[in-house]
Amino acid sequence: MPRAPRYALLLALVTAGACTHARSAPLEQDRADEPEDALANPGAPPQSGDVPPVVDRYFPPGQEPGPPRWRVSEVDPRLVVREGSDELGFLEQPCAHDEPCGCLVAAEHRYRRSEDGWSITVVLPEVEFRQIVKRGTCIQGCGHPMPPEPTAIRSLGAIDPAAVEIVVQRPRRVVKKQTCTNPLYPP
Repeated sequence: MPRAPRYALLLALVTAGACTHARSAPLEQDRADEPEDALANPGAPPQSGDVPPVVDRYFPPGQEPGPPRWRVSEVDPRLVVREGSDELGFLEQPCAHDEPCGCLVAAEHRYRRSEDGWSITVVLPEVEFRQIVKRGTCIQGCGHPMPPEPTAIRSLGAIDPAAVEIVVQRPRRVVKKQTCTNPLYPP
């Protein structure tokens, strides 16, 4: 294909939003390893239960604009304490599988409040990729990598970090990635 029409096709595909390298929702057979409450509410948000509010964003040390607002607790690095108070925060992991174009598989968080603390279940799927190759031309990738977002901090209140139980689940998730026989890569 001559150079000018190839770039015109690339520009048309990019502006049309044709960069679909993964499915947004898993098929039913891909969800066989998910917990029953997730299957019962397929449209439910990734956070469920008594969801504490997002109160701030966490920046890694040295990248925070201004003085540090949170310090990592000694109990667990996912728990942070607000400077100058007893407020405990939980650092949500936004993504289970990152790619240069962004988050491919999101992490899920389930919160349960008890009389003396919190129980937090973090679901980080083990991702298995299945490649689907179609004949023709398509856009592969997204050009420049996206910078990471600051981590959300959810307020757990003024409680002892030892009163928080964090459980990690790793169900299997199959992600189908589409490509083609003649991929074009954006600049």
